[in-house]
Amino acid sequence: MNGTPAGTVGTPSAIAHAAVWLASEEASFVHGTVVDVDGGRTGVAVIAA
Repeated sequence: MNGTPAGTVGTPSAIAHAAVWLASEEASFVHGTVVDVDGGRTGVAVIAA
């Protein structure tokens, strides 16, 4: 997908994997933040005012 650094759009499976990881012990040190699961798009997106 053009404009997405990962080259693909997100899938329900990708969102599910992120949610499961965030609920796991491996992510116990992650708190108080927003995790964008968007293939890197928000990191390069231009937002018009």
